[in-house]
Amino acid sequence: MSRFELSTTLSGHEDDVRCVASLSNNEIVSGSRDSTVKIWRNDSKQRTPNFDDCVMNFKAERFINCLAIYDDGQQRLIASGGNDNLINLTSPYSTINEGNTSYCLVGHTANVSSLQCKDRYILSTSWDGTAKVWTKIGDVIYNLKGHKGPVWGASFLPGKDTFVTCGADKTIRIWEKSRLVKTIIAHKDVVRDVLVLPNGGIASCSNDSTVKIWDGKTYELKSVLSGHESFVYSICCLPDGDIVSCGEDRTIRVWRSGRCIQTITVPCVSVWDVTSLPNGDIVAGSSDSKIRVFSRSAERKASKEIISSFKKEVAESGVGEDLLGNVNMEKLCGVNALKVNGKTEGELKIVKDESLVVVLYRWDENKWIKVGKMVTSSGSDRKIMYNGLSYDYVFDIDVEDGKPPLKLPFNVSDNPYEVADKFLADNNLPYSYLQQIVDFIMKNARGATIGESNASATRPHVKDAYQEKVPGGSSILPQQNYLTFKKVNVAQIMKGFKKLNTDQTEENRIDPREMEMALDGEDYDKLGKIAFQIILNWKTNTNLVGYDLLRVAIAEINPFGDIFTPIRKGLESEQPAVIMMCVRILCNIFSASKWGEQTLMDPNILDVIFTSKLSATVQNEKTSNKQKRPLSVAVATLLLDFSVLINKFSFGPLYQKSVEIYDEYTSLLLDDEESSYRLLVGIGTLCKYRQTEQLKIFADSITSIYRDERFKMVQQEMK
Repeated sequence: MSRFELSTTLSGHEDDVRCVASLSNNEIVSGSRDSTVKIWRNDSKQRTPNFDDCVMNFKAERFINCLAIYDDGQQRLIASGGNDNLINLTSPYSTINEGNTSYCLVGHTANVSSLQCKDRYILSTSWDGTAKVWTKIGDVIYNLKGHKGPVWGASFLPGKDTFVTCGADKTIRIWEKSRLVKTIIAHKDVVRDVLVLPNGGIASCSNDSTVKIWDGKTYELKSVLSGHESFVYSICCLPDGDIVSCGEDRTIRVWRSGRCIQTITVPCVSVWDVTSLPNGDIVAGSSDSKIRVFSRSAERKASKEIISSFKKEVAESGVGEDLLGNVNMEKLCGVNALKVNGKTEGELKIVKDESLVVVLYRWDENKWIKVGKMVTSSGSDRKIMYNGLSYDYVFDIDVEDGKPPLKLPFNVSDNPYEVADKFLADNNLPYSYLQQIVDFIMKNARGATIGESNASATRPHVKDAYQEKVPGGSSILPQQNYLTFKKVNVAQIMKGFKKLNTDQTEENRIDPREMEMALDGEDYDKLGKIAFQIILNWKTNTNLVGYDLLRVAIAEINPFGDIFTPIRKGLESEQPAVIMMCVRILCNIFSASKWGEQTLMDPNILDVIFTSKLSATVQNEKTSNKQKRPLSVAVATLLLDFSVLINKFSFGPLYQKSVEIYDEYTSLLLDDEESSYRLLVGIGTLCKYRQTEQLKIFADSITSIYRDERFKMVQQEMK
C-alpha cells in the first residue's frame, strides 16, 4: 500500500485548530481557539481536493475544544464544546449569520474536553470530573462520576449503555449505564484520548508518549505502541484498521499490527487532533491554525511541487530547544552519524551540521529526512511591561465564562512550576490545574531556554511561592520559604457573608457595610475581630466564613486574647471545610513576622493540631472528594512548613514528633499527587536537618507511586 502524502492545506482559522471531524469525503468540520466552527466543502468534480468552499457554521463566546457529528437517522447536527462549559448543536447547512443553534446542552461546570455521538446519544467529558450521556434536547441520561480530576476522552463501547472514559488521573474507566464497573491504571501520565477499535478492542493515548491497545473483553494490555517523543493528544482508526496518532512532537504516526509504518512531520509545534474521512484520508488540526489532509490515493495527492514545498517547509522549520528535552550539545555527533541506518520508522536523530547548527532528521522510507533545526531564544529582546515590571511573556489564561482572561506573566529565567503554583494560589484556582498551566507555559514559551538565568530580565517578586527545580534552576532542598494560603476573593467572601448573616439572631448580625469597608481597606485588625465574633457567636453550621476571614487576617495582626481558642474549636468541627480552613490558618501563622514562628515552636503544638479527629476526617470515606483534596493539600502544606521551621532553626524538640506525624499521614495522603509532592519536599527538608532510614522509607513510598520528573528531582537531591 502506498504511503500518505499531503493532499491539501486549509487556512482560515486565526488560532490553533483544536478539533476536526468529517461529514463526508467532501465535507470537513473544524473547531478552533478562535472560537469558531467552520465547514470546508470540496467540489467533488475536481481531481485534487481543495476544500476551498469555507463557511463559518458557529461562533462561541470562548474556545472550541471538541467536535462530533450527531446523526439519529432523522437529523444531522454538528456538536461542539469548549471552555464556556456548553455543548452546542448546529445544523451543518446553516451559517453564523442565521443564528443557527438548534440545541444547547447545559450541565457541565468546567471546560468540555471531548464529544462522541452514537444514534440518539451524545457522550461528553469535562474538566469538572464527569462524563455525561445526553439526548439532543439536553436531558442527562447518565452522569458518570468517578474520575479524580479532569476527564479527557470517552467513547461508546459495543452493546447498549456501556462506555469507556479516560482522564487526568491516568486511568481508563468502564461504565454500564452510570455504574463504574472497571478501573484500569492505564498510563504513567494523563490519558488524553480513548478509542474503541473495530474488533472491540480499546486504544488509549497519553502524555507519557505512548499508545496502548487493550483487550475489549478482559481489559488486559495487549501492546504498547512507542515512538512518539512527547504528549500524544489524539487517536483515530482508518477504515482499513490502521491506527493514527498525533501529538506534541510535531508528528502524525500510522500504526499497523503494533508497528509504526509511517511518520508524517508537520511544520508546527502541536498536532492537536486527527480524524479519518470515509475514504481513508487523514485530517489533522494543528497549532499553526491550519488543517492538513493527507492521502494514500494518487488521485487525491497534491502536485509534486506542493508536496516538495511542504517538505521543504518541514525541513526548515525551527524547533524550540525546550521541546526536545535535555539535549547535550557537547555530545552531539556530526552529520557522519547519518551514515548509520535508523532502527525504526520515525526514529529521530539530532546532529550538528558543518556550520554547528543543530539539525533534526527522521528515519523515513529507509533514509534520513531533514525535519527541522533547533532554535534557542532568550526572549530578552521583546520585553513586555505588566504591573510595572518587564517580562518575556504575559499570557492570557481563560478560566471563567463571561470574564476577561487572567494575566500570567513569565520570564524565561523563571521556574515554570513556581510561576504556575503562584498563579493558581493568587487566583484561587484548583491545584489540579498545576500541570496543565506548566504545560501551557512550556509550549507557549517555545523557542526559549526556560529555567536559565537571564541577566537582562527583571524578575517579579514571588512571595511564598512554591520552590521546584527545573534544569538550570536552583536546588529544591531544603525548602526555605513557608507556603501560605493568603488569596482573598472579596466578592466570594461577601456573597457568603451576606447570605448567612441574615440567618443569625438580630443581636449577632454584623453590619455588611462594616465588613465590606474592612475588606476593601485591608483593615486586618477589624477583620480579625469580626472573624472572632462570627466563629464564637454564629450558628455552628454557618461560621465557615469567620474562619475564612481569620485566614486572611491572621498573619497581619497582633495576637489578642487566646487566639488559638477558635482554631482548636474548628479543628474539632464536624465540618471538613472548617477543619481545612483551620489548617490553612495555621499555615499562614508561620508568616506572621512578629510572633508566628515563636508561637509554633511550642513543643506541645503538634499534639494540639494533629489529633485523631484530623486524621479521621482525612481518611473518612464520607468526606467528599471536593472537600478531601483541599484538606489533604492543606495538611501536607502544614507538615512542610513545620519541616521548614525545624530546619531553619535546627529545632530538635519538634523533630521526632514530626517524624511520627509523617509516619501516620504519608499513607493517608498518598491518593493525591499534589499532597504527596508537598509531603516529599517536607520529608526532604527534614532530612537536611537530620536524615534517618525511617524518613527515606516514607520518601520511597511516595516515589514508588509518583514518578513524574518533579518527584524524581526531589528524590535525587535526597541521596
